[in-house]
Amino acid sequence: MSSFEKKLNKHIDKVLALQKSEEEKMLSLEELKEIDMDLGVTEEEWEQMMEKAKEEEKLAQNHFYYKNYKDAYTTAESAVSINPYLTQALILMADSALKIYETEDDDDFLIKAENHAKEVLKQSPAENRAVEILAILNKHKKTEKTQRSKMIKIGGGIVVAAILVLAIIFWPREKKQKKINESVKFELIDAEENANAKWAQVENVMSRRDNLIPQLFTLTVSEDENIDRLKKDTEKIKQEIVLVDGDKRIELQAELQKKYQELTNSISKNNNDENIATLMIQLEGSYNRIAVEGKRYNDVVKNYNILVKKHGSNFPEFKIKPYFKGR
Repeated sequence: MSSFEKKLNKHIDKVLALQKSEEEKMLSLEELKEIDMDLGVTEEEWEQMMEKAKEEEKLAQNHFYYKNYKDAYTTAESAVSINPYLTQALILMADSALKIYETEDDDDFLIKAENHAKEVLKQSPAENRAVEILAILNKHKKTEKTQRSKMIKIGGGIVVAAILVLAIIFWPREKKQKKINESVKFELIDAEENANAKWAQVENVMSRRDNLIPQLFTLTVSEDENIDRLKKDTEKIKQEIVLVDGDKRIELQAELQKKYQELTNSISKNNNDENIATLMIQLEGSYNRIAVEGKRYNDVVKNYNILVKKHGSNFPEFKIKPYFKGR
């Protein structure tokens, strides 16, 4: 283990100890720096620590983008253990914990998501995403409370007796209606899962595009204001995509695809470089794949949305899905 790694580990141990302590107030970043300097950390090593924290934060964003929520959580946690004031890393921890709770129904991560969101608000009281996460968590808590309340009521003797009486009177009709409802619900579930699978394939072919775009940026040196503006626009949309899911993610992916196509068209017109031309051919191929998979997704979503419009009043948990409008 190098000297830098030993100092980094000591720094992390100190941060973790402060975070776990309920009595000791968390030190500011400058105060942490002073302590590290007293322990022999140089200015250059301190900067290396902060840079490593940012690298971990960026890696966590990538994990979250590809829905590797547990990896996103642990990597963001690593970033915060170095620099506890990386607000975006804290938000990623809260978001990742929320996703893990929603997908695995693990109550521990519901508590973690709530704690991380509150920590974000301590640092940045105006951070909207933290407020949104707390609102989602409160909704989950109310749903669980309502479900428990219903179960208790159903367990009452009077309710049980009433159900038995109604079952005797209406059994034939309700049995038939139940079968119809179950059939429709299974059809909706199948259609929704099919749509989700098709969207996953769209994002899968997008990964090829996402690997090629950075290569294009590396080869492109332009003073064109329009190209620079488009580059900034794509980076901004990518950052937004990391923090959302569901319908909003689909809409932002469509917007990002349009921006990428506009950007590559502008670069193509302003460059005659042979390497760029070769890369453009590969990008055009990836765009075509995205268009094909996007159409397949839209076809499946159309069928699903028709079912929701027909039966949505009976099954409010199924919502209309957006179409992918990327070219």
